[in-house]
Amino acid sequence: MTGVRRTASQRRMLLAAALLLAGISGSMVLYQGLQQAEQQAQARYIENMARYMKADMLGNLQEQINALQRMSVRLAHYGFEGDSGWRVNADLYLSHYSYYEALAVLDRDLRVSRVRNRHQPLVQRDALFPVGAIPTGTLDAVNRGARLGVTQPFQLSDQRPAVTFLTPIGDGQAHFGYLAAVLVIPEAVDAMIPAMFRDEIVLRVEGRGEPLFGSAASSGDGAQPSWDASFTVDVDGDGEGFLFNFAVSDALRSQLTTGLPEVVLGSGIVVSLLLAAIALLGMNAVGQARVLTASNRRLEQEVGERQAAERELAFLVHNDALTGIPNRAGITLYLEDVIRDQGGGETQLALLFLDLDQFKDINDSLGHQLGDELLCEVPQRLKGVLKERDFVGRHGGDEFLIAVERDNRQQVEQLAGNILRSMDSGFAIGEHRLFVSASIGIAYYPESGHTVSELIQNADTALFKAKNAGRNQFAVFTREMFAQAQHRLNLSRDIRHALEREEFRVVYQPIINLRNLSLCGVEALLRWQHEKGYMVPPQEFIRVAEETGIIGRLGAFVLDQALADLAAWSKLPGKLPWLAVNVSGAQIQEHSFAEQLSVLLHQYRIDPQLLHLEITEEILIENLMRNRRMLHRLDEIGMRIVVDDFGVGYSSLSYLKNFPISVVKIDRGFIRDLSFDPEDQAITRTICSLASDLGMLTVAEGVESVDQLHLLRNYRCSFAQGFLFSRPVEADSVAAMIGEPRQWREIAEAVEAGSGLV
Repeated sequence: MTGVRRTASQRRMLLAAALLLAGISGSMVLYQGLQQAEQQAQARYIENMARYMKADMLGNLQEQINALQRMSVRLAHYGFEGDSGWRVNADLYLSHYSYYEALAVLDRDLRVSRVRNRHQPLVQRDALFPVGAIPTGTLDAVNRGARLGVTQPFQLSDQRPAVTFLTPIGDGQAHFGYLAAVLVIPEAVDAMIPAMFRDEIVLRVEGRGEPLFGSAASSGDGAQPSWDASFTVDVDGDGEGFLFNFAVSDALRSQLTTGLPEVVLGSGIVVSLLLAAIALLGMNAVGQARVLTASNRRLEQEVGERQAAERELAFLVHNDALTGIPNRAGITLYLEDVIRDQGGGETQLALLFLDLDQFKDINDSLGHQLGDELLCEVPQRLKGVLKERDFVGRHGGDEFLIAVERDNRQQVEQLAGNILRSMDSGFAIGEHRLFVSASIGIAYYPESGHTVSELIQNADTALFKAKNAGRNQFAVFTREMFAQAQHRLNLSRDIRHALEREEFRVVYQPIINLRNLSLCGVEALLRWQHEKGYMVPPQEFIRVAEETGIIGRLGAFVLDQALADLAAWSKLPGKLPWLAVNVSGAQIQEHSFAEQLSVLLHQYRIDPQLLHLEITEEILIENLMRNRRMLHRLDEIGMRIVVDDFGVGYSSLSYLKNFPISVVKIDRGFIRDLSFDPEDQAITRTICSLASDLGMLTVAEGVESVDQLHLLRNYRCSFAQGFLFSRPVEADSVAAMIGEPRQWREIAEAVEAGSGLV
């Protein structure tokens, strides 16, 4: 009996030991997995840090290079404008970028013709440029049309390493030399390290294997340097860039180390010991059965919870979490089944792509919570007009897909009209009554596509057509729409390439003071000569740019070029005209737009009152509160706000009152028949009178005859532009008008004599 007890006790001890060993083994496996995951997370963080630092440095360097290239272009086009002009431009650059030691203009033989030094003179005028080694390959690359060349690193007199950026001045037969900028590497690197990383890393920069900045990282035992990450910055693309090695600080490394693996390991060992002890005690306890029963219940509960979670996950794979209706994956599965089963059926399968009009305004003004509640109400509203067998899913955002089968297309399109009318009745969301319209694109199977993706894509194309036609309507996909979509896609691609190839140019149409017929302003207009030689109409490529989101880049290009030209005109004798520039809705909606304009005005030394921003009425009402705040910020800076194409959109006296508007621009549609149309005369006269009473100025567009001019002067219109005075001209023609003030005497005499059309 004693032997049996001893054997049973040994078995219990072995079982407890096995349980302890299994627990410790499991803890070790979990510890290793967590430790590996933590190391991978640290590596990803450091890799993202390196990627961010590289992008930030490249962005800073590109900004400096762009400034040098603009300076070289001005030197090529306008010369040096005297030593004072050169000194101003060079000193501005050196003051803005404090880590440049010198800026010099070299002739083609590398002889210095102009130079500005920060501290001790590096070089004197008329001397050969002495700084660093300038490889023949670098000069050859610059002469062949490269935008930039970079010398090998060299030592300044105070032993600081530096490099020289060489930018060509002109090209081909008009190659006048180079613009050289000496950059001190340690100061530049120190200035361009992002502030957020300054205390978190140890940095070392090498060029051609030689250290240029920083020191070696410690490996912990002082044996070999240990770097966490590295990247190369190659400014001129010659394959010989600067190698940046960095290691994170001990403080940051400790922040990235959670200690969770050690906690898990220790806890696992402790838990294993406890479980082994409990198991040993449990085998000797009288209540072993009750403990096992309770454990089984807990296990069953966990299994049930896991099964419920798996069911919920399976539901979310094919259903939208917000509305509970099928998502795009669920819609795709349903449509694939319908298409597979339909065969040659007599019913007409149609896919309706529904999008809420201006839903973004509800989110922006009332909040996303209210917007989400509205999205949940839309499927409920659709149930009132759909049949039970019809299928509704959420494509994403405020877009819904509706799959229906009807006897003919007439019934499908009648249903689309019923859906639009059902949306017009408004939605009661809490204390709010929301009114929102919708637009619908319709694609029929199989005419509009044989696959689900084709049907969705073509229904989306038809939706785009419906929205462009004015919203709150439906459109049916046609093959012509596909061709138009392809044309928009190709034109969008060409616009991006044209920006890279500098095919766009800015021209200016004079704006005339009607009191004395003198030049008072110019409007900047964008022109595009396609690489194939033909001119692309502005109304065509601007519309596509707005639809595809490129309009912001075009607008920034026009502002920069026009302000640069205005800065050049400011150096001429004579009265400087104000500059009118059209601004898109995308630019107005940028939170930093006012600050960006302030930087440009400061960069070009332009009085803000000389800049007139032309904004259409449609942009004003897109988001009243946000646009009003932005326009007031622009007005506070000093810029003038101009309402463009007044009278053809959403004109309202409340807009004129509530927005800081200085100028009203009368649309050319009212001027075209002004000479003989009483209604146009009445409208134009009323606009001029209203603007005058509100203290605003008026500009008439499209003036082409003396009769129109005569009437506008009688209506007390302030300014005018049109072919009667001048077509859009290049910047040098405007400079000629400023240098020799042009009075349109013949026109003035014709007005006084009351003559007819010119």
